[in-house]
Amino acid sequence: MNKTRRGASFYVETLLLVLFLLFCLTVLVQMLGTARRLSREARELSLCVQIAQNAAEQLAASDSREAWALRLGAREDADGTLTVGYDAGGSAVADGTDEVYRLSCRLDSVRQGPGVMFSAHLSVMSGQEVLYELDTQKYIGG
Repeated sequence: MNKTRRGASFYVETLLLVLFLLFCLTVLVQMLGTARRLSREARELSLCVQIAQNAAEQLAASDSREAWALRLGAREDADGTLTVGYDAGGSAVADGTDEVYRLSCRLDSVRQGPGVMFSAHLSVMSGQEVLYELDTQKYIGG
């Protein structure tokens, strides 16, 4: 009789150990899935920041709206917004077929003294979701 109790307790302990290991495995798989999702989102955000910063640097290197649009390779929409498409690697695409991200640039100008102050609002989007926005300004003296 003592021998069967020992055997039963062994099976109960083994069952509890297996349940504990399954619980740990479930938690670990969820953590890895979350880490992968966060990594993908961080990589996407970094690319969007790079796209917007490059456009802001192009504005800093330009001396007019037309020169900036030419440097970006942008097309102008009916409302005056400059738009550029980018693929998944962050390279500009001309025809829009491989477009994953879209940079929309709204450029306003205000006369200040002898020059012009340009204010740009840059939005990087994927579909209709805005992933990153950046505001920048540049003064061009007259």
